[in-house]
This record gives sequence, structure tokens and C-alpha cells, in this order.
Amino acid sequence: MPSTTRSAHLASVARVELFETPIPGVGVRYEFTSAAGDRLGVVVRRDGRRDLVLYDEKDPDACRDTVMLTPEESAALVELFGGTKITERIADLRQDVEGLSIEWVTVEPGRGLADRTIGDGRIRTLTGASVVAVLRGERSIPGPGPDFVLQPGDVALVVGSVAGVQAAQRLLAG
Repeated sequence: MPSTTRSAHLASVARVELFETPIPGVGVRYEFTSAAGDRLGVVVRRDGRRDLVLYDEKDPDACRDTVMLTPEESAALVELFGGTKITERIADLRQDVEGLSIEWVTVEPGRGLADRTIGDGRIRTLTGASVVAVLRGERSIPGPGPDFVLQPGDVALVVGSVAGVQAAQRLLAG
């Protein structure tokens, strides 16, 4: 699985550096390096499936092995690894900005705001949420203005209240 350049430091949980990389049209990859030096990743796909990835020691962009998991299998594995504690930690972090929602929304061809401007959708006016960035292919476009034309396949980063982000998703995706 090739590495992209848009990795972001996500969290430091119990001294494990966890990184997040959006994969346009697919989902998000989370990865870290174990104390033993193994580089592990999990690709969280938009359809709910998870891929557990073990990277090759000699080539950090190549996979040594991948295990595809259904949502149910992922949940079972999470419980085996003590996922309840991780969930509690994430809940604690989310309380720092209570009520804030952040979602990635894919613009579908012929639907929603495809081939229209952000301003055409009146997203901020109607929902209170904002499109704060757009991923287009390998490019990221921070702070697109109201005249920015959304293209099919663009992935918009929407921030706002839970209700506002949900309403913005409906406008963007149709």
C-alpha cells in the first residue's frame, strides 16, 4: 500500500506515536511502529471494512502481509486487544471540544454539489458547518472559498456541530 504525503500526527497514546493518512476515495490509514520495530497499519475503509497491514522491514511502502476484516471481525479483534480502554481515551479527547464534528465527504458525480461552487450550496448559511479543506487527487486545498468549484471525486473536510455537519453532508453528497 503506497504511502501518501498527507500524514498527520494523530495521538500519542501510552507513548505510541499514531499517524493518520487520508486515502482519497478509500478511507483513512492509521499506522505506528512497535517497540520491536515492526510497522503496523490499519486502513479504515468507507464501507466499514478494515485492513490490518504489516509493512515490509526493508521497504516501508510495501506490505509484507494484509488481513482483510469485516466490521464484525474488527469489533471482535478490538475487544481482544482491550478496545474499551482506547474508546474511553478517545471519548476523553473529544470532550476537549464538546459537540464538534469533523467528517470527510466525497462529492459524487451528478449529485449534490458536483461541478458547482461551495457558495452555490450555501453550506455555511444553511448548516453552520464549514468546508475547511478539499482533497483533489494528490492535492490538498486548505480553506477553499465560496467560489471554489467542487469536482466529482473531491473529498471535502467539513467541520461544525454534529447536526450542521450532517446537513452539510446531505448538501455536498446529494
